[in-house]
Order: sequence, then structure tokens, then C-alpha cells
Amino acid sequence: MNRRNLLTPLLLAPLLPFVGAGSARAQSGIVTTGDIRKRGKIQIAMDTNNPPWGMLDTAMQPDGYDIAVGRLLAQELGVPLELVPVTSQNRIPFILTGKADLVMATLTVTPQRAEQILFSKPYCAQESIIMAPRETQISSFEDLRGKRVSVVRGAIQDPMVVQLAPGATVMRYDNDASTIQALMSRQVEATATGFLIPAQTNRLQPGRNYEKKLSLGTQMIGIGMRHGSDDLLKTVNGFIDKAKADGRLAEIFRRYAGVDLLPLADA
Repeated sequence: MNRRNLLTPLLLAPLLPFVGAGSARAQSGIVTTGDIRKRGKIQIAMDTNNPPWGMLDTAMQPDGYDIAVGRLLAQELGVPLELVPVTSQNRIPFILTGKADLVMATLTVTPQRAEQILFSKPYCAQESIIMAPRETQISSFEDLRGKRVSVVRGAIQDPMVVQLAPGATVMRYDNDASTIQALMSRQVEATATGFLIPAQTNRLQPGRNYEKKLSLGTQMIGIGMRHGSDDLLKTVNGFIDKAKADGRLAEIFRRYAGVDLLPLADA
């Protein structure tokens, strides 16, 4: 599937260059929708190393589900999107230190994270799974005992594997690409990842027949912002309600993922 050719003009809102920490607002400031419109841009923290959610195309331009939805949100506000690159490890710190207005980087809503930042309604959902080659015998979490399992450091799957498979050896990597490469190069026997990854990995390395072995559950993914951002939260939730009701979220997800958007919780 050539995702670049499938982008519609609606999703091609202006995207300003990547920015660094120097352009951050004061750490103590709470940004409102009016502030963003007055400034003339919205700064959203995104991970461009996690396809199909965020990635760089062959022209090294940001692309993916999060990017497309972020552009729609910016268009709703009538301002360009300024993408602030982040990793799994610094997604929340970038919000807490005022380096971005919002974070959209497959950030699962959890009670622990909700103590740190404010979450919007879910705009996406993901099933977390244990993936391994078909030949690897895994039918229960007990079967992971003594096996090496790769995870992204700081991702939601990390504590899940620790809790559900205490006998596994958890191998932590800095990004999704490294966790998958560890599995493909046989450094680990399995990986904890998202439900879209087996099909992508089979295209990269046909013949090993990577598949879902176990489910770690389905998690809701929200847009994060600083506590106290009640005005911005109202705007973001209104956008999500609208894009969910008119089918745009589902259409964009199918374009990038090739499957239907999982059901979203109401709040």
C-alpha cells in the first residue's frame, strides 16, 4: 500500500519545520485555544519512528495516522501544524516542560499517566500483543518463562509483560524498530508490540510467519496536554467527537493501517 499517494488534499495542511526546545513557551504557562490561534500555529509532539502511526516518507516528510489527524485538528483551529519530534521516553516530559501544546504519539490512557497529564477522549485504540514466529511454541504466558521478550522502553507493553509473564527476560529498546529488529535477528524469541506489527514484519521478512501469540488487552489512545488546559481539552474533544461521527477517523485509520479502527470508548 502506497500511503503517500493516498493522502487527500484535506490532509495536506501546511506542516511547519521541526522545532527544538528553544521555542518552548514558559514552563508555567497554560495554553488556551485562543492563545494558539493568536500565535498562529499549534505545536504537537509526535513520534515519526512508529509506522503507521508516525513515520517519514521517502521524501523525508512526516506521514502516518497521527500526523494526518493532527493536520485535521490544526485545520479545525485554522492554524498550521508545527510538529515537535518525540520518542516513547520523552512524550510526557515534553508536555510537562511546555515544549508542545499537545502530544499525539500512540499514548495509551492509564491512571498513572493521567496523574501527570490531561487526556482527551480516545481518538484511536490498539490491541497490544505478544508476537513471535509461527514455529515458536507460545500459547500461554507461562510459555514465556525463560524466553527473551523485546519491548520499547517506556511503552505500555513493558509493565504488562513484567506483570503477566514474570518468568520472561524483558529486553528493553529505545524504539519500535529496534524491538522488531531484535526479533528478526533472533536476539529475542518474542516481542510485545501492537496488533498491526505482524503483517508489517512479514512483509519485511517473509517466510518466518510472524503472528500474534497472546493478547495483552486493548488500550485506548488519547491526546495529552497539561493539567489545567480545560479550554483546550474542550476544543480537542469537540474535534474528536466530530471526526469520529463523520467517519474521518475511521477513513484515515484504514488508509494507513489497512484494517478497521477498533471501537473507541466514549470517554
